[in-house]
Amino acid sequence: MNNESVSADVIAVIESGVFKTEHVFGTNTDLLGILIMNAVKTKGTFTNTEDLNLDFEKIHFWKNHYELKQGGVVIANAAPRKALSRVFILGLGEGYYLLSPGKGFSRIWTLRNERDQILCDIKPRGVFKRGAMFRILNQLPITLLVFSYCLVSKSWQDQSAAAAG
Repeated sequence: MNNESVSADVIAVIESGVFKTEHVFGTNTDLLGILIMNAVKTKGTFTNTEDLNLDFEKIHFWKNHYELKQGGVVIANAAPRKALSRVFILGLGEGYYLLSPGKGFSRIWTLRNERDQILCDIKPRGVFKRGAMFRILNQLPITLLVFSYCLVSKSWQDQSAAAAG
């Protein structure tokens, strides 16, 4: 597994496209990588300049269970904490993490480690801008950053569809 970590204060993800979307991860000075997502199949591939290739996929049609693979090997998984919960428990390596939405109608999500330390907050880029802004509070692996974004992006998509329907 690639141990590259992210410690920048703010990371932006700029999204473009409709059915096949491109999500560009970067800081003010550096490009971290690009995620190509297929919205219909809930799967995607992240690549960066360090030869890191990650595959994200929803593994169960009816349940919100997801996997992140590197070289065909599962390196992380995520599932809701309990039935009908929007809170995800993520397993990555030896550790686990909690990805939880804000209260009420807040679209801000928080990623915490097993010691309940906040690693980052994830919020939409803006009212008319697609993508997200990460506020990094503690160093975290890029694999965890990408996996968290995939889950939050999918949740925002589901939330928007529910509001429209």
